[in-house]
Amino acid sequence: MKSFLKALANMFSKYDPEDIFLNTPLQQYKGRIEINKVVKLGNCRVHYSPDYLFQTPDEVLNILKDQSLLWMDNQNSLLGFTDQKRTLLIPLNKISRIEIQNVLKGRGPAEACLWVYLYEKSFVMLSISPEIYYYDQYAEEINKKTGFAVTFSPEFYNA
Repeated sequence: MKSFLKALANMFSKYDPEDIFLNTPLQQYKGRIEINKVVKLGNCRVHYSPDYLFQTPDEVLNILKDQSLLWMDNQNSLLGFTDQKRTLLIPLNKISRIEIQNVLKGRGPAEACLWVYLYEKSFVMLSISPEIYYYDQYAEEINKKTGFAVTFSPEFYNA
């Protein structure tokens, strides 16, 4: 009976992506990072992605200073998104565009999402902000620094 109640409670408990981080060892990037362009995005958390998640390289930690960074390494053809602990590293040749999506408050919370869309018809979520329209202020700078088109998904209510 206890296992049934525990399973039932887990079904209705709030998902916390931080739980995944605690149980997943981060891979280390073996190359040397050379950051060419940086967009400072305030204090955002890196979202979980099993294919692109790495421990933050020392070269990035040296310039981080308590902010999240979206950066490019032209030497290694990488787009990076970094916070204090984690980094998403995505090969530039896989990226088709960057997208911002604002979710309006409904039954669920309002939030803003930052995505990278890949040519192979998939995507990687970089980060979620609890502040709606948070990433809108960075759209032009992201476009200028990365060269990727920044698009906006239609807003919808979180029902």
